[in-house]
Amino acid sequence: MSQTGRFGNTSKRLPIVFCLDVSPSMNWDVDNSDIIPIELLNDSVNTFIREINSDGRTKSSAEVAYVTFSTNIEVDSQFMPARNLDNIHLKTVREGGTNMAQAVLRAYEKLEQRVAMYEQMGLRYNVPFFVLVTDGNPDDNDDNELQKRAIETVNAHCHSHHGASGIIIPFIVGVGSRVDKNTLLRYSEGFTNGFFHIRGNSEQVQTCFADVFRVISNSTKASVHLNLSAGEIVETIRTTMNKGVEELDRELARL
Repeated sequence: MSQTGRFGNTSKRLPIVFCLDVSPSMNWDVDNSDIIPIELLNDSVNTFIREINSDGRTKSSAEVAYVTFSTNIEVDSQFMPARNLDNIHLKTVREGGTNMAQAVLRAYEKLEQRVAMYEQMGLRYNVPFFVLVTDGNPDDNDDNELQKRAIETVNAHCHSHHGASGIIIPFIVGVGSRVDKNTLLRYSEGFTNGFFHIRGNSEQVQTCFADVFRVISNSTKASVHLNLSAGEIVETIRTTMNKGVEELDRELARL
């Protein structure tokens, strides 16, 4: 990775893709808690943006894109510097399912393309982040082979044979009791001991959303600020995520 860039801001970039479920069920309450997932998701993503923009170095490094999905990919945004992001306001579709695999694969394609662009431009970059948030099961009509390929893609980037520079860090978040635990565990197994499973009553769901996105924003800042090798940063974030997943499960096991 080159130490300097030829175009303006030469900060070491951190590309992040949010892969977000906007199926109709994201507009239903979570487990009769009167909490609407899409509303909390909007609040959480916007809080994340404010948090990283409150730190000058992270603001100069983070670049964010969105892929939203239901039956089809609904939004496939360009990368934007965090400092240029306004509040987002996601809306659910009126009809549709949860065809997740195509969106996951598109998110990884975007990250790979972004990294290739950095290298072409001579820009340094941090290990990319992938953030998946869903409240549902992959539909029966979501192609099994495509789902298998998506899971393999996520896990392959957790154990790159090319070293830490080929890794993409996955944050896997499930909301409510309708999630397919087995599928989300398969998505997360290459990096952590489990996924972030948000559930419970109104107060617990709100607290869980805040806690999970705090882990993501803190990991973003750590990635930018820690004076460590890429491999050491990956292991630091892996340890933090495992601790976060375990603490969340332990707390909610008391329900």
